[in-house]
Amino acid sequence: MTLFLILLLCGAVVMLPAWLLRRFGYRRLSYSLAFSAEEVSEGDTVQLIETVCSEKLLPLPWVKAELTTDASLVFAQGQSAVSDGARFVSSFFSLRPYRRIERRWQVKCTKRGIFTVSHAVLVLSDLFGTAELSQPYPAAQATLRVLPAVTPVDLQTAVPPGFSGEYILNRTLIPDRFAICGIRPYADGDPMRDICWSATARSESPMVWQYQETAAPSMTVLLDSATRPTDRDRVSDHALFELAIRVCASYLYAAAHARIPVRFLANTELGGKPAETASQTGPAAALELLRLLAALPDTISGRFSVLLRHVLTHDPAAAVIVIAPQPDAELLRIAAAVPRLTVISVKRLPAEQLRENVRRLPAEFERRTS
Repeated sequence: MTLFLILLLCGAVVMLPAWLLRRFGYRRLSYSLAFSAEEVSEGDTVQLIETVCSEKLLPLPWVKAELTTDASLVFAQGQSAVSDGARFVSSFFSLRPYRRIERRWQVKCTKRGIFTVSHAVLVLSDLFGTAELSQPYPAAQATLRVLPAVTPVDLQTAVPPGFSGEYILNRTLIPDRFAICGIRPYADGDPMRDICWSATARSESPMVWQYQETAAPSMTVLLDSATRPTDRDRVSDHALFELAIRVCASYLYAAAHARIPVRFLANTELGGKPAETASQTGPAAALELLRLLAALPDTISGRFSVLLRHVLTHDPAAAVIVIAPQPDAELLRIAAAVPRLTVISVKRLPAEQLRENVRRLPAEFERRTS
């Protein structure tokens, strides 16, 4: 009889925690994820904050958290496995009654893009391992935007000499008072500050300065998404494509910060619309351009030569820079006929294909990738 009671008591001790876990394990148990920053640059390290809160008396002796994210987010701590471009991160801990645990993961961002840490699953088990429960937390998600890395570049070596400095436009709707081209007689409506008093004294009649309108040169940066001549709907060489995006980011960033009106186009689509922007300038514009590049997909939409000819026709005054992972024969023919077009090849070209406006990848990028 005593042995039976002992066995019954042992069974109760073993089974009771399992029953309590099944009934109350996930009650009043919250789980959340958040990044310490919403936006970082390629190569930066950010913290992923994992918060678990138990608001009940039942202790949880064994808790396993399973997360899924992109393989390019490298976790410096814990265990992780990579499969088909996805990274699976697991961690183990215990949770005492009425406790809140905050865990911080150091995450290195090795690639540009918009990434989500999601598919969070909490696995619970009792002290004896007799019960194991699993429950997903779909609301536990953290999103991070990783901007492409920017390398300092020299814009003067990337555009034709005729596009450096200001140029004079053949209209005088908005005169530039620093561009004086002569003197003319005073006309009704001319402001008094435009009167040239020395010429007025010599001619004994009111004379005013004659101005020309000037404007800073504009720049258009185009990205050819195709990495090989056989690419049709999707990029095949992702490493080459990512390097081309970093080159685009560097030239766009430099032009915008130099107050040169710059726009970007690519033969792909973003959100169902063509990937292109209007001309813009300034630090705020540079940030918006980098954000667009961060979201750029690895798909191809339409022939690049068609897009390039459209830009050359409708924007005849702009310096055009083409970033091509691997320039094809048609692009080289267009470059030979259009001096204001500069082609920067990400992949090495034979020496006979190089010319003044067809160039290799700048040395700054080769040193960075070597």
